[in-house]
Amino acid sequence: MENKKTMEEVIKQAKKIEENNFSNMEYTSSISMLINSNDLAQPKDKKLSEKFRKLNRQLEDINKLTSDLLDDLTSRHN
Repeated sequence: MENKKTMEEVIKQAKKIEENNFSNMEYTSSISMLINSNDLAQPKDKKLSEKFRKLNRQLEDINKLTSDLLDDLTSRHN
């Protein structure tokens, strides 16, 4: 991208996505703790627990993709 200001804004917005991703991971971790029983972290609701595990895996994929994007943008900007 030739316009330096535009690239800076793209990086700024991508960093906000990354911050949001971190918050989403915190929320899913908290929910996972709530839906697990106190004895040996066994799920109270197996179906619900599996959905949150799936969501957590997908969020991890999104976090990795966001990080890769930011690395690429930053390297192009410098």
